[in-house]
Amino acid sequence: MNKPFDLVPPVQKSIRVARAQADVFRLYTEHYGKWWPLKTHSIGGEKAINAVMEPGKGGRLYEVWSDGSIKPYGEVRIWEPPHRVVHFWHVGHPPGEASEVELRFIALSANETLIELEHRNWETMSGDKAAEVRERYNNGWNTVFVDKFGSYAAKAEI
Repeated sequence: MNKPFDLVPPVQKSIRVARAQADVFRLYTEHYGKWWPLKTHSIGGEKAINAVMEPGKGGRLYEVWSDGSIKPYGEVRIWEPPHRVVHFWHVGHPPGEASEVELRFIALSANETLIELEHRNWETMSGDKAAEVRERYNNGWNTVFVDKFGSYAAKAEI
């Protein structure tokens, strides 16, 4: 008899921004390097000078380092502007252990958008590693998504 597979629950976060849905989608994706906190959340540390999300299915997520090298850590799987973007995420892990991040941009009115983030598929990582990594991201998305992106989206010029 097979033992049931224990799923690691997804990380879920949400914020509301007083902006139009299309603007918020654009700020998250096109302005990715402007709001991403490279000083505290990067694979290259001081070497990282930019973070990029290439638009469209198959677009890469990567850091640009001061020596000009590109360090990929994700790939866009679903690109549905201004409603949704889904991408693989393998920061600090081999691509075969990629988790998945989905962002849904929901228009609450003409000038208010709810953004829901779900970070899932931790089971691609082996053993207890999945639960440990999930907990780090549960805390990290508070800083990166809720605080940094939330503040940027509320104030940025388009």
